[in-house]
Amino acid sequence: MDRANKQFAESSTSVKPKPECDQNGDTDVIYIGTLARHVRIVKVFSLSTSVAGICLQPFIYTKLSALPVILAVAVGGFASFFIYLTPLLLHLVSKRYVTQMTLESASGQYTATTYTFFLRKKVHRFTADDVSIPNVPGLFTSIRVRGVPLFIDRDLFTDHRHFVQLFKYADPLEWEIISSEDLTPDNDRDFDKPSSKKL
Repeated sequence: MDRANKQFAESSTSVKPKPECDQNGDTDVIYIGTLARHVRIVKVFSLSTSVAGICLQPFIYTKLSALPVILAVAVGGFASFFIYLTPLLLHLVSKRYVTQMTLESASGQYTATTYTFFLRKKVHRFTADDVSIPNVPGLFTSIRVRGVPLFIDRDLFTDHRHFVQLFKYADPLEWEIISSEDLTPDNDRDFDKPSSKKL
């Protein structure tokens, strides 16, 4: 019994307290992009095929020199499109896709992660005040963080309250009241009346 009590006392004293950053700086994962793995696979495949195409260019140009000029230009342009333009087009779309988002509870700072051209993680740190909602959503653009467009799927938030806060649904609506002095004759026109103009 004495030996067991001694071992228990030694093990209890050897337990180290957790660092203050874990206790006071809690970071919660509030969003996980389900397409992150697919985006990574597609970009890896595109980059690998582009590198292979660049390495094979001397061989391709040697073979094209034996073809007619028009056919050589067509084949060369088609090959160059997949070698150079495909990775760029994929990056223009995938660079906005948020793969993960976290929130620091103490500071209220969000951290969104995206992919760079060479599949390195790019971190965007911001607060809810830095987020703006475009009046006309663009292609793969849900929000803008200091002018940087990001694409977020609202159904992938772990807590719906974060979606409401980021997309400004909690803010009061701003109504614009137009007085009669601001109305022009074009605004007063009755569009319900059929036009008398004959075609």
